[in-house]
Amino acid sequence: MPLKFKDCPSITATYRIVVPMFLGDAQQKASAISPLSVKGALRFWWRALNWSRFRSAEPSDTAALHQLHLEEAALFGSAAENGQAARFTLRVHSDPHELSRAADWPKVSLKNPCSEYCSSYVGLGLWGSGQVDKGNYQPPREYIRENQVFTVELLALPGLSEAALQQLRDSLTAWGLFGGLGSRARRGFGAVAIESLDHHALCFNDVATYQEAVRRLWPDCSTSAHALPPFTAFSSAARFGISGEPASSARKAHNELAQAFKTYRGSKDSPVRGARKRVFGIPIDFRKSKRAKKSPLEEKAGSNRRASPLLFHVHPIGDRFTAAVLYLPAEFHFDPELNAVEFPLAEAFLEQLPAAVFA
Repeated sequence: MPLKFKDCPSITATYRIVVPMFLGDAQQKASAISPLSVKGALRFWWRALNWSRFRSAEPSDTAALHQLHLEEAALFGSAAENGQAARFTLRVHSDPHELSRAADWPKVSLKNPCSEYCSSYVGLGLWGSGQVDKGNYQPPREYIRENQVFTVELLALPGLSEAALQQLRDSLTAWGLFGGLGSRARRGFGAVAIESLDHHALCFNDVATYQEAVRRLWPDCSTSAHALPPFTAFSSAARFGISGEPASSARKAHNELAQAFKTYRGSKDSPVRGARKRVFGIPIDFRKSKRAKKSPLEEKAGSNRRASPLLFHVHPIGDRFTAAVLYLPAEFHFDPELNAVEFPLAEAFLEQLPAAVFA
């Protein structure tokens, strides 16, 4: 029997899987959508949406981070020595209970790297690689199929403030407008689209209404015009671009976005060459020849990790699908040499979206 508390509010959000979702267990098999993974996604979006609020109220990043961590732990719980429980319970419901799965996408063809295979360019590790006879074969990852619906239910514990409830609603909405779940989520795999929040529909029939929903959610960063955030978060430098030319399928929209990215980042005529590619995330090997000895910078770029400031997404627009990119620049790396990246190169990619519009 579901756990209920008298006079305690609940929040219900319904989502549709838009792009195949690569959630995996220890055997790299697609598993169910777990409450823990959803909670992790909501934490990410809560931090991203609320950073500017903390920074505008504090004299330094350090002080703002301290207050953010305190409030985050109070709302979502913490696992530290003096850990505390979350102020809500979270459940995930899907119908059918066992979501349909497959392992045949993204497709890759090294002999024929034409435009229809571009999703594999941003999906390294998802498609099969290697050879059995050489002992390095890696089978393709299993995924949860797109166009399946699931519901997230949050049940607040007694005493949770209305402000905190609204923050949770905003986090649920942001996840369903910009985000996804699973491996390569920042490259649009596992994209989810919110369809309703507390039984209020959040579906869009044209790009303009999607654009307006993003504008309503966008946090006010005007009072926190400081340096870039210390982690991925909204700031005065953030931007959001939407393709004004929706595609006939989500996979096609994703492939077209990947093709635009491949052309911008990887073509011979691209302005993004060599070490300049670091802005799109590390580790990366940008040597002109794989046989060349690595410089100290190349050694660092190949052994450290930092996520890209570009978050890819695919969203339903009526019976079609549009590609979108959220640009959230942040301090890139604690190493000064690695931190010296050219963010305008990443921001300029938004202009590559077909008939791009901005929120």
